[in-house]
Amino acid sequence: MESGKKSLEELTTAGVFHVPEYQRYYSWTEPEWDDLWTDLYTLPPDKQHYFGTIIIQKTDETESGGSTGGYGSSREKPINLLIDGQQRLTSLALLVRSMSECLEEIAPETDHGAEILADVEEMRETLLVEDNIYQLQLLDEEDNKYLEWLLTGHDVHEPDRPSQRKMIEAKEYFDDQLDDLTASPDVDPVDVATELKLLWETILELELMVYVVDAANPEKATLIFDSVNDRGRSLSTFDKTKSFLMRMAYLAADTESEAQAIIRRIRQSFGEMYNDHQTMLESPYVTDISDDAVQRYHFISYFDWSNSDEYSDPAFLSELKEHIRKLRQEDPRACLEYIKDYTNSLERGFNALSKVLDCTGDDEISTLVQRIHRLRHATKFYPLLLKAWPNLDHDGRRELLNAIETYIFRVYSIGNHRSHTGESSLYVRTRNISEDSPDDIWVSKVVSLMNRYEDDSQFRRSLSAADLYSKASSQDLRYLFYFYNEHRADEKGERGGPSLTEAMSNEYTVEHIWPQSPDELPLEDADEYPSPEARYDAYVDRLGNLTLASRPWNSKWGNATFETKCDEGYVESKLWVQWDIQNDYDEWSVENIEDREETIIDFVLDEWATPETRLGDIEEPADAIDRLTKEEQFVLKALRQNTGGAVRRVIHGDATELPDSPFEEPNSNGTERNEVGSILSRLQNVGLAEQNKHTWSPTDEALGIDLPT
Repeated sequence: MESGKKSLEELTTAGVFHVPEYQRYYSWTEPEWDDLWTDLYTLPPDKQHYFGTIIIQKTDETESGGSTGGYGSSREKPINLLIDGQQRLTSLALLVRSMSECLEEIAPETDHGAEILADVEEMRETLLVEDNIYQLQLLDEEDNKYLEWLLTGHDVHEPDRPSQRKMIEAKEYFDDQLDDLTASPDVDPVDVATELKLLWETILELELMVYVVDAANPEKATLIFDSVNDRGRSLSTFDKTKSFLMRMAYLAADTESEAQAIIRRIRQSFGEMYNDHQTMLESPYVTDISDDAVQRYHFISYFDWSNSDEYSDPAFLSELKEHIRKLRQEDPRACLEYIKDYTNSLERGFNALSKVLDCTGDDEISTLVQRIHRLRHATKFYPLLLKAWPNLDHDGRRELLNAIETYIFRVYSIGNHRSHTGESSLYVRTRNISEDSPDDIWVSKVVSLMNRYEDDSQFRRSLSAADLYSKASSQDLRYLFYFYNEHRADEKGERGGPSLTEAMSNEYTVEHIWPQSPDELPLEDADEYPSPEARYDAYVDRLGNLTLASRPWNSKWGNATFETKCDEGYVESKLWVQWDIQNDYDEWSVENIEDREETIIDFVLDEWATPETRLGDIEEPADAIDRLTKEEQFVLKALRQNTGGAVRRVIHGDATELPDSPFEEPNSNGTERNEVGSILSRLQNVGLAEQNKHTWSPTDEALGIDLPT
């Protein structure tokens, strides 16, 4: 077969189609199935439907089936790799299977049973299986077996993967469409069979643009793949990256065998990344996350960028291309190593984030993952988690997640800082941390940035704000009161009440103890305020006057007086944070609001305390010496040797000259120099280093301290 416009029937004569394991797993969902069904079923008889681009790569292999004539001969079909088009052909095969089952059921109800069954056999042999040779085969063994079972009516087990579940759902979708055709008791089975025969003819006449790549020229497939779109889904930046890496590896390699080995490794890595991405899409914590987004998080974690535009979707691929092309011109061997290193790093990043988003159990790690996602700003920390996760143990992961949750709650939820606050600084810190840094380094970066905006004193001021109710969202306040309710229940040795999911749902709301719009003002004196009304307004939205309530309770009692709530309302509640009000206070006053507010703030400061870090509680520089890592000690020694001031790269160079240096060659790579920069920042935080623009010097205290030998 040559490249060009073909019908689907013509395409099937080219042989069988194997979907390489590096391709995306089956991922179509109802919008794509609906488009396919609608396009085919409603197409006028005299029209031909364009079905998009198909890219196949010829191979030198064939597949043998069963005996064809009873003389020991067997059917052999050429094997083609399906480079592009597997989503469409897989969906089409499942549709045809549903059609054949429907026809098999109605055939006995007509006088044309033999003719109908002959059509079924034609469908089966053309697009499904002939002589035990499946027309479409997935090279991923588990998914292929699952597809074979679905296409032959075999009982299938519960899906192990998202791709398998989507195959089942696709088959069920098409079954439902066909059931609608036969649902009416008045429908004539012959009419249904006729409609399906016409549909089958439409399928055979589907128009395709087929690109055929010779087995001896496999790199051409990547060139074509890079320039066309799959039906229903434009090529992502991630897809284009895979294609680009394979093409550049082919061009930079010394030999054909070396090129193919690297290309196979790239394909395998991207296959794993496609699988990890599917795992992310099944996570309860995200509604959608593109593979482009994950690649962008990786880019943020590892690449030096100077402005926010450089890590947008198209820009980071452009930067990657420019770098690799330059390397190929200067040093092809270095280019190949970079391609391999980048691919491996990207694969680790995808796998790490998939593991984070797959934490759905009842353990403390899963609980913390759930908590940061409840607060809605978790994606800002995906680059950090992507980079840190593989090298952290259980305790390290717990401490980092705890630091992230505390940061989000303090800075965004209660502090009400803008959504991009600290984002660029966080990304810079993430990039500058070496992958194998000690666990507490990751935590310290989050903590130090958090304290820039909401340290303990500022956090207390934010919690004490007179307009807290209007500044913080209802969702964030419900989050706070959920944990306060759990705390009060725990103190009483009782169960808390609603789950976090329930408390964060629309079934619960934030209640004002003094109502926002009272029928009668409960204050008579103004104190330092212009009027009693002004004094009331100054306290009604404070933390001490707020609590959690179910929505039905609030609708019934929310505007009642404090006395009525105590006498009748709170007894109907199921929340400790409401019972406490009745139990602890005989009246509701400014003084009691302030008292309750201090009690809640003390709890909040304890629940969302500043996470401890290795160097976080150092008061005197000398006390830090014994807590410094080996790398930190060496940088401090290098710094002291440059008392006149030294830029970061010079310190890095000097550190390598010290005996038993943990660093490699001076200026050998940017990651190592960045780590030296991070260490200098930590030394500055404990009073051992100081910075003047880009020049670092030891402090006077550092010069007077005896260093470990």
